[in-house]
Amino acid sequence: MTIDKIHDVILFYINKAQQGFVTHEEIDNVLDRAQLATFQKYHANPRIYGTPREKASFGWGDSIRMDDSLAPFKAQYTFTTGDTPSGVITLPTNYMHMIAVSTTQYVSALGRNVTNAVQILNEEELVERLESQVLPVSLDEPICIMNSQRKIQLFPEQPQSGKVYYFKRPAAPKFAYTQSGRTVTYDPNTSVQLEWNPADINNIIVEALAYYGLNLNSAEVMQFAQAKIVEGQ
Repeated sequence: MTIDKIHDVILFYINKAQQGFVTHEEIDNVLDRAQLATFQKYHANPRIYGTPREKASFGWGDSIRMDDSLAPFKAQYTFTTGDTPSGVITLPTNYMHMIAVSTTQYVSALGRNVTNAVQILNEEELVERLESQVLPVSLDEPICIMNSQRKIQLFPEQPQSGKVYYFKRPAAPKFAYTQSGRTVTYDPNTSVQLEWNPADINNIIVEALAYYGLNLNSAEVMQFAQAKIVEGQ
């Protein structure tokens, strides 16, 4: 569903509830908050389970449905030895959540590059691992921690190359338009669409409408949204 149809759906319910005038810019801001809230719910929501001994969270990695929903936001960043002074990786600005880290090492005995999985640790685990005699940290057995915002510290603390797999931030939606008097003309060329799969956009609309105090379910929104799509064909 394109951003103009999404705005039509939201405006329909706002007008129906006589919520007053809202601008397209305000709707874009609410949609962005709604999609980020939906992202967090899909990624991991510890509030879903509250009974002792039950699963602490349910989200990405727990079901194919959640994985499919978040698939549009999977990204990877390739770093080189020149990018990682002292083993520090500076992550892209659109980084949101970590998935995995790997390094690439040339092994002369094999005559090829070998990919090493990097274990992601917290600070307490880091201290224990750095002192380990059983499994010492090396280029063959690298580890890392989140050093600060959008930075990863690799160990050994030396330049390395590899990849970071992560979830990127969903692009902020934008309904671009021109206006003459009261006539608003949608501009699809400069608009920014929601990147979600069609099955998830209705949930984002429902989440956005909740910001206006409108509690609808996905089936109600889907019915009207489908009508708007057919109308635009």
